[in-house]
Amino acid sequence: MDQRLASIGTTVLTALAALSLTTSSLTTEAQADSVSDFYAGKTLTMVVPSGSGGTFHIYAQIAARHLGRHIPGNPEIITQNRPGAGGVKAASYMANAAPKDGTVIAEINPGSIIVPLLRKVKFDPRKFNWLGTLTVRTYTIASWHDSPVDTLDKLKKTKLVVGASGVGSLNFQMPTFLNYAAGTKFEVIRGYKGGGAINLAMERNEVKGRFNFYSGYTGAKPDWIKDKKVQFLATMGPVRSEVAAYPRMQDHIKGDMNTKMYNLLAVGLDIGQSFYVPEGVPADRVAALRTAFAKMLKDPVMLADAAKRRLPINSRDAAHVEKVIDAAFNVDRAVPAELSKILGFGRKQAKKKK
Repeated sequence: MDQRLASIGTTVLTALAALSLTTSSLTTEAQADSVSDFYAGKTLTMVVPSGSGGTFHIYAQIAARHLGRHIPGNPEIITQNRPGAGGVKAASYMANAAPKDGTVIAEINPGSIIVPLLRKVKFDPRKFNWLGTLTVRTYTIASWHDSPVDTLDKLKKTKLVVGASGVGSLNFQMPTFLNYAAGTKFEVIRGYKGGGAINLAMERNEVKGRFNFYSGYTGAKPDWIKDKKVQFLATMGPVRSEVAAYPRMQDHIKGDMNTKMYNLLAVGLDIGQSFYVPEGVPADRVAALRTAFAKMLKDPVMLADAAKRRLPINSRDAAHVEKVIDAAFNVDRAVPAELSKILGFGRKQAKKKK
């Protein structure tokens, strides 16, 4: 009798387990169908935190062109430029005004990640739903070909006028900090709407140099490298073979606090061209978008498109982005407090473009 009851009990448990698996499978399929139904026939918006003409815009175009194929429902994606304050304007829009339904995706300006640590702004990158990073890139300091400042040593003796897009951009933050920590003599003219505008300013002789990703030249101004229109002075972030022989800027930072402040600024170089949706997007859509982004990173069609545009793909997943941001926001508070003073937040230290 006990054996019969045990057998019946085992059979019931097996049936319940099978039913649970079936129910779980049906739930997963229902969620997938729900996401597919939501996105089918829709046109999503990809927010670019700069103007056109630079590689922030080009990378966003690459993502917009290929991501939709991997999202359930295969929506179309268009780009929308929202320049301002070095990416702060776009991030604030995403946090406060953008639809919270998964129809608006944004690219981050890497420098804007740490701005909430330095001044009061209307976004917190820890609350964004990160999808992943299309690429991290080598950052460079360069002068125009006719500038007498053609080495890092000369940069510590002679003024170099450089263009910047705003307080949230590395091209404002880095030169301002390096004047303090490394003895460089940058004069920073900010207010340009993106890399394309700064490139034009260099061609017009408004500025004589800029901070830019090396792939910012290969992707947007390859002739500048071929024709030696720019002179590279130093590099930061990931090493790239073409400019590996130039000085590494971090080697010229002295002092414990200065090193900590540099490392905080360099967080943007470890974030790179990352994409996200705002807080409040339904979890199943966030999961679908993350899966789609991961698939896009391995998509041979996307990779070929990027290679054709001379744009490197050196990707990171969403977990990496979250880890880097969490570490940055757990730094000793004395570090961003000191950096904020150096960058002149709260007072008009940097000269704006007229």
